[in-house]
Amino acid sequence: MNFGIGDKVSFLNEKGGGIVTKVINKKMVEVTIDDGFVFPYAVSELVMIEAAIREPEPIPEKEEEKIDVSKLFNQKIHHSDKPKKSKPHAQNNGMLEMEINLHIEELLDNYSGMSNAEIINVQLRHFQKALDKAITGRFRKLIVIHGVGNGRLKHEVRRLLDNEEMRYYDGSYAKYGYGATEVHL
Repeated sequence: MNFGIGDKVSFLNEKGGGIVTKVINKKMVEVTIDDGFVFPYAVSELVMIEAAIREPEPIPEKEEEKIDVSKLFNQKIHHSDKPKKSKPHAQNNGMLEMEINLHIEELLDNYSGMSNAEIINVQLRHFQKALDKAITGRFRKLIVIHGVGNGRLKHEVRRLLDNEEMRYYDGSYAKYGYGATEVHL
């Protein structure tokens, strides 16, 4: 039970009682007995006789911030004096392009013991996830680095793109050689 200052209490294990004059903590209070002496008591050793009438504690009011309107007006004027410049679209192109490298050593740490069919399945699953991400992310293009090799991965990637009816071209020869496909989304 919570006791507060002014509560009239009696003692559980002895005769008499008094008034709570100080709350030390949740488990201890000071009680002034009838002859004026003050003793600390455990809350568990007291019985409430009559609770003191307490006013509810007032909720502290927030001080309202006073706003200097003239400062706001001056800030607005200074802000609007700057000429507005549009950002060139070239800066956004990096966000609209995605590049994925399907070389198996880029996808797996250890691929020894895998057959060629298992390797190509891993590469194609990775490609499909990247393609889905590029489509949902509204990318403009996806660069697929598949390498030259014997052309099997390139053929499978392009077969999947044909099934999706997507436009694709050979990637930049200067940048990728013959080992990339550029997909327009």
